[in-house]
Amino acid sequence: MSGARPLLVSNDSELIDDVLRLAAANGVDVHLSTDAEGARSRWQLAPLVLIGGDAAAAVSSAAMSRRRDVVLISRAPTPEDWQRAVLLGAEHVVSLPEGERWLIDRLADSGEGTPRDAKVVAVVGCGGGAGASTFAATLAMAAASRSSRVLLVDGDPLGGGLDVLLGIEDAAGIRWPDLAETRGRLGTAALHQSLPHVSGVSVLSAGRIGPATIDIDVLAAVLDAGVRGYDLVVVDVPRRFDAATELALARADQTIIVTPTRVRATAAAARLAAELAPRCSSLGVVVRSESGGVHDDSVTMALGIPVIGRVPSVKAVPSRADEGEPPSLRDGYGRACIEALAAIMSPRGRAA
Repeated sequence: MSGARPLLVSNDSELIDDVLRLAAANGVDVHLSTDAEGARSRWQLAPLVLIGGDAAAAVSSAAMSRRRDVVLISRAPTPEDWQRAVLLGAEHVVSLPEGERWLIDRLADSGEGTPRDAKVVAVVGCGGGAGASTFAATLAMAAASRSSRVLLVDGDPLGGGLDVLLGIEDAAGIRWPDLAETRGRLGTAALHQSLPHVSGVSVLSAGRIGPATIDIDVLAAVLDAGVRGYDLVVVDVPRRFDAATELALARADQTIIVTPTRVRATAAAARLAAELAPRCSSLGVVVRSESGGVHDDSVTMALGIPVIGRVPSVKAVPSRADEGEPPSLRDGYGRACIEALAAIMSPRGRAA
C-alpha cells in the first residue's frame, strides 16, 4: 500500500488542526474528508482511519465496510461515542489532548507501512580479541547480501567503533552521541536515512567522543525502531553487564557467544555462558577454530549450549579492518558466516 495516507473524517476545525499538527510532527501526510461520502473512496486504501466525534454518526449511517485500524477521536468521549465505536469497528476511542502521545505513535506507525518484526541477535565475545565484532559485522553483511534489511548496532561505546572496523569512519551519518537527547519513539524511515551504510547494512556506531555508556531509553527507542523497520537487528554487546547491556540481552531473540578454541578462552566462555543463561531467551555459541587449539567438541562440551556455527581464523580478517575495508563474504570466514546466518534465521533459530 505504498504512498497511502491516513484518512481523517471530521468537520471540526479545532480537532482537524490538532490532528494535522500531530501528524506533521511525525512527517505524516493526512488526507482530510469533511463528510462520510467523501471518505468512501479512500476508506479501504488508508492505512489508518481517524473519525472525529462530530462525524461518527454520519460515518456509521453510511454503512462503510468493516475494516481494521479505525480510531474514533473525541474531546470528551461519551457513552454514545463508545457505542458508535463498536458499530464502526473502531479499535480505540482517544480523547484529546490527553491521548496525544498515543495518537502520535499511532500516526507514526501508519506512516511506516506494515512492521517487519525483525529478529534481534546479540553477539558477545568471551574476551578481548575473540572476534565478536567481526562476526557481528560479517553476519549483518551476509544477511544484507540475501536481500534482508539489516541494522547493525554497536553496543560498546568504548570498543573503538564498528564504523572503523567496517572502514566507514569518515562516512556521513549519525552515531550514538547524536542520539543522546532522543526521547520517545524513533521513526524507522528517519533512522534508516540518517545512518551510514555499508554493503546494504545500516550501522549505528559508537562515536570518537561522547558518553562511555549508552542511555537505556535511547537504546530502547533504537531497538523498537529496528524491530519495526528491519528484518534483522544485530547488536554487538560488550561483556560488562551495565543497564544497556542488560536491555539488549533481554530484547534479543538469540544471544551468541563467540569463542576461539583456546583453553583459557573456553574457560572464559563457560563462565560467560553461566552469567548469560538467566538473562537470555536463547543462547548459542560460534566457535572460532584455531590451529593447535582444543577440539571444537571440547569447547561445546564445556559450554553446554548449542553450536550455531564454526568460523575459521583468517589472518586477512583483521588486516582488512586495518586497511579500512569491510569483511569479505568470499573467503572462508565470510562463507562460514553465511552458513551461521542460515541456522540463526531458520524457524528453529528463533526463540519460542
